[in-house]
Amino acid sequence: MSEQKNWLQRNFPEVCSGWSELSHYRRFERLISLILTVAIGLLILIAIFYLISNVFTLLFIQTRDPFSFRLFQAVFDMVLTILIAMEFNNSIVRTMEEEGRLGGFIHVEVVVLIAIMAVVRKFMVMDVEKLDPMHLLGLGGAILALGATYWLLKQAGCDKS
Repeated sequence: MSEQKNWLQRNFPEVCSGWSELSHYRRFERLISLILTVAIGLLILIAIFYLISNVFTLLFIQTRDPFSFRLFQAVFDMVLTILIAMEFNNSIVRTMEEEGRLGGFIHVEVVVLIAIMAVVRKFMVMDVEKLDPMHLLGLGGAILALGATYWLLKQAGCDKS
């Protein structure tokens, strides 16, 4: 039992630190955070494998022009999706590390930043030939609202790190 506990402390210090002082609900939060971190980590690994195999297929098998706009759009879409997932996973790990100092679960500021990244990703992979002005206006409004929300959060002093 002691060996298993040491393995947990070595490999998952965010989960094990201060475990005995935590309430039952905080322990539940940490366990769920660990499960989410592992699940998203597996998803990221699968997405990276998919990205590498697709880039290889697109560059060396399917396309005659490796500098095609569509090819870059497809590759950037996959890369940005992986980066968003990594940032989300990082925010969960940081929450476990900072839990004692800041309290709470995922901070609103992190969620807003991830949402901004997702909307920017959408802008970067838009099909220019099929561009609907109302869709573009909606995404522009969303990015303005998210930017204003982020600014308001910073002004209100919500960034405690």
